[in-house]
Amino acid sequence: MPKRRLLTIVAGVVAAVMVLIVLPSYLATRPSFFSRYPNLKAKYVPWSTSTHVEGGCEGCHVPPRVIPRTAYRLRMAGEFYLSFVMRNRQPDIFPVPTNEACLACHSDLRSVSPKGDLRIPHRAHVNILKMKCIQCHNFLVHEKSPEGKHTPPMRGCLKCHNGDTAKNGCTACHTNKAAPATHQAPDWLIVHPERAKSTDCNSCHKWTDDWCVDCHARRPKSHTKDWRAQHGATIKVHRSCEACHEKPFCIRCHGEFPVENLNPALSLVK
Repeated sequence: MPKRRLLTIVAGVVAAVMVLIVLPSYLATRPSFFSRYPNLKAKYVPWSTSTHVEGGCEGCHVPPRVIPRTAYRLRMAGEFYLSFVMRNRQPDIFPVPTNEACLACHSDLRSVSPKGDLRIPHRAHVNILKMKCIQCHNFLVHEKSPEGKHTPPMRGCLKCHNGDTAKNGCTACHTNKAAPATHQAPDWLIVHPERAKSTDCNSCHKWTDDWCVDCHARRPKSHTKDWRAQHGATIKVHRSCEACHEKPFCIRCHGEFPVENLNPALSLVK
């Protein structure tokens, strides 16, 4: 076979590969390609306003290795052609991002938030506890949190920082926040309902919808094993039974509703 003819054939094959595979693969791996699919458009729109808008889908959803990324691009060449003949196709082509993909860019694993107001020991969470990045950053790109942000909401942190699995003190995570002096007073649990009338409690406690109930649902420290024998003397000093217990609760034992130190204005925390 003449050399010129061989070169022509090779050039034709290369051109065909470029036109039929490489170009479609490139077009199909552009984020805008996925906006044509109803099930992916809902995720494309939040991504377009997120901090990851400069990165493509492949960077997060495909392991940063040659074989997985080559396989992904070949598959996307097929998706390019399928998109013309199957307009209602709902492709499921994006696996959950792995730590390997996140660490390809986020290799510094910072220990504080960008503003410096939070302690975030990423190395402890990722390298020691073996947690997955998406456990905390589940609102990072494709949807916003109930607060309308892409940053992790505090309620997500408290799934682990509940006082049992991990520390739940304010200073465990916040660099410039601690319980106010009023909260550290010996009588705070007694006087806090009155203080709440003139204080914006939500400025600190709005991380959960039912933060009052979250606290009141716990058994008070005063309710020790001998509480039944001791509660009468305590009520003579300060009565707050109605904050947690409805009227029939007392009647079950007393036979009638005790009125000593009763505050009619005290209402049940629901």
